[in-house]
Order: sequence, then structure tokens, then C-alpha cells
Amino acid sequence: MLLSLLAVVMLTACGNDDEPVNRQTVNMAINSRMIDASDGTVVFSQNTAKVEINYTDMTISFNCNYKDLNGQSQAYSSPVMDLRQQKGSVYRIEPHSAVDASGFLDMATGMMWYRVGSLDDGVALVMTTQLLYAYSTTTITNPENGNHGAHEQSAYLFVLDPSGETCEMKISNFTSNLNGAIDVPEVDYEGLTVTPNGTGYKITASEIESNYNGYYKLTDVDFTLNDQCMVIGGSFKCNGLEFNITGPLFPLN
Repeated sequence: MLLSLLAVVMLTACGNDDEPVNRQTVNMAINSRMIDASDGTVVFSQNTAKVEINYTDMTISFNCNYKDLNGQSQAYSSPVMDLRQQKGSVYRIEPHSAVDASGFLDMATGMMWYRVGSLDDGVALVMTTQLLYAYSTTTITNPENGNHGAHEQSAYLFVLDPSGETCEMKISNFTSNLNGAIDVPEVDYEGLTVTPNGTGYKITASEIESNYNGYYKLTDVDFTLNDQCMVIGGSFKCNGLEFNITGPLFPLN
């Protein structure tokens, strides 16, 4: 279901043939938000991170640039951190030392979330791969009669542009009906408006066409990626039906 989505999330894997079989080097597109809780300042930046995973020791480390609160580029090198299984394919990222940082990595989807610092202390840096919500619930309602149905087949990927101002939305296993039948394996929408904020991103569009010309046009698109992107809430209309999307970034519970 998610193969083409993963190709976007995980840009390049296994850098060379000489790499030990117990290790993997992956280049990932990383979206960063530097947040100042005192005045609400948010500085967005996008860079490529080099992520190294050791499957024998179950550790992870990565290097990535980001922009600070003054808009200046800074280099971040994480310590070597433990990968501890949280649930299923999701692992918690835990530093060995007393570093104020933590994160999650989903081995099944390539989705990574990482935080340095705390907003309780005033400033935090939140870094994620392109945001893939593979564990969401989609509820579809016919407003004319109230008939509705829900499914967990669709996944939602938001591919932000380097400026953090627009994005492409990819929906896998798209269903535009109440009976749960999948219309297409994947449908793409380009040109959604993105607004980074202190809790995540607001993503909107009044009307957008899909890559299937004349089919699956969406209106009233409104997504809130909240709780530092750990939760998705959104809605749109398609073919006279109303869609509501909810769910976590990772299935932690």
C-alpha cells in the first residue's frame, strides 16, 4: 500500500555495497521547526539528514542542518541513541546520556519524529520526515441522509516544499464511497497551502484537482497536524460526501 509513499519519505537507502549488513545509512528529507514559546516565533527549514542505524546494537544517529530563531543555518549532530521497541514496528529513540532529546522511528513506514529541547523551557527544535499518517481513521458521511461509514485503509502523506509554504498530499487506498471499496491505489494533490505554527502545521485548500483529471476533486480541505504533528485532524469534501480524518502519527497505545 505504502511503497510509493515510502519512496518519498526515505529518499535513498543503503549508500554503498561495502556497508556492513547490520548497518544501514539512509538519507531522509527532514522538515524542522525551531519554536520560541515565549513569543510564538516559528522558523521552518528543510534539509537532508544522513541517518545511520545499527541493527545489532539497535542504535541510531543522524546529522542534519536546520535554521535557528534568527534564520541562520546550524548543523545538528545527534548522539548515538538507543532504539527501544515501543509497539510493533515503532521504536522509541532514547539518548544514552542526559540529553534533552527524544523521538520515534517507524521501521515499517520510515516515519521519524525527533525533538530537541522543551517548550516548557521556552525553546524546542522539532524535526520530522515528510509527514506520513499511516494509522488514521477516515469517516465518510453523506450529508443528505446522515449515512456514514469509517475505515482505516487510507494513509495520508504531506510532502512539504523547501519553503514550507505549500505541499503535495498523497492519499493511498483512496475511497470515495460509503461501502469501503478502494477507488485508486494512490491519488495526488498539489498546491495545498501550508502554515507552520508552534504545535505543527495547518494545511488548507479551497479546491484542488487530483492527478486523475476530472475525478476526485476536493473542496474545503482543512487539516490540522497538532501536538507537534503527533496527531492529525482534518476534513474535506469529495463527490458530495464529507470526509473526516483523525488518528496518531504513531500507534503508541
